[in-house]
Amino acid sequence: MLEVIRELLVGNLESGDRLEALIFSAIYLKWINTGQIPCFEDGSHHRPNRHAEISRLIFCELERIYCMKDTSPKEVLAIRKIHPCLPSFKAKFTASVPLTRIRDIAHRGDIPHDLKQEIKHTIQNKLHQNASPENLVATEAMLARITRNPDNIVKHL
Repeated sequence: MLEVIRELLVGNLESGDRLEALIFSAIYLKWINTGQIPCFEDGSHHRPNRHAEISRLIFCELERIYCMKDTSPKEVLAIRKIHPCLPSFKAKFTASVPLTRIRDIAHRGDIPHDLKQEIKHTIQNKLHQNASPENLVATEAMLARITRNPDNIVKHL
């Protein structure tokens, strides 16, 4: 959903189109934040930090517009309405280290193929799609099953 805002704002907006784009973005993001437009995954394969990165791009573009000499007071007001609606892009939301570790485990040569596939489909792909609580429960159950046997391959992980 943030891609829509990014496409609308980031780039070369003409001065006359800018106010309209900012107003539409503010309204759209407000509707998302208040639940008027439901957010859901479309099944695309993205890293969990994708929304934070897009938010950062949008924020930087808003700051660029804000600092331009020809920015109108109405545009400044619209920008101020957009800022609090953007997802956070703090370091904890942009880190990819846990996913890199899971990917590395899923691609090791000393793990049986069926286990690698299970790790990939139960953990890695779900995290790419922003795992829901039921995915975390499934991951916990998979981990409990694998670690039950002390001689299992997991001792090498």
